[in-house]
Amino acid sequence: MKINKGYTIIELMITLTIAVILMSYALPSFYQLRLNTIMNSERNRLTTSLNFARYHAISKQRQVIICPSISGADCDNQSNWYQGWIVFVDNNRNRALDDDELLLRYEDAMKTEVKATSSIYRQKIRYNALGFSPGTNVSINFCDERGKKFAKSIIINNAGRIKQSKPISNNICN
Repeated sequence: MKINKGYTIIELMITLTIAVILMSYALPSFYQLRLNTIMNSERNRLTTSLNFARYHAISKQRQVIICPSISGADCDNQSNWYQGWIVFVDNNRNRALDDDELLLRYEDAMKTEVKATSSIYRQKIRYNALGFSPGTNVSINFCDERGKKFAKSIIINNAGRIKQSKPISNNICN
């Protein structure tokens, strides 16, 4: 006589119930991890472009501009970095991409989960031949649906140095 060795329906239901309970604890953590990864990735992508612009300004002894751009052909004169940006050499120092000037880089829009904005008073970041970014310090704030508690920021000082930090202002992520 042959004995079947298997699981009963009750054993399977108990196992599935335990698995569902464990998954319900793990899923929120995975969602937070996903949002953190997306925000860090987009912040690093913009930081890389800023470092590239500064390096190019120093190495080629030219003024370089980085600004938000949806089209990739000119600056948008807005502070919405999440829609894309361009880096270009500004030979005539008019802070606009002209036909005879070199477009160094165009970056597509960020993932839809992230919004990155700067002050309306500092929409373009200019690097001179020494790598300085004259004008006021600028903060580019990164937000997602979690609000200002999870916001992050890039700060560019007058010396052109880039620092990643928490936002220094409370009026972000509105």
